[in-house]
Amino acid sequence: MDHDLLFFLGLALMALAIPSLLAALIDDRPPVAAGIGLVTGLGMAVWAVLAGGFDLDPATLPHLFFEVLGRYLP
Repeated sequence: MDHDLLFFLGLALMALAIPSLLAALIDDRPPVAAGIGLVTGLGMAVWAVLAGGFDLDPATLPHLFFEVLGRYLP
């Protein structure tokens, strides 16, 4: 799997876990699903950065995102 795609999938998974975390905290439930999503997404993003060898410059992240989007969408 492409390391850039793995990085953005990890970021998306972490972003999707945030509403689940907030809902669990509001309902006084343990945030199990949110925790799993956050840990999995963080693991994917860290693995992609360490294995991919690309530089994490915040200024180039939008360009990298649209490059990955253009690569995988027809």
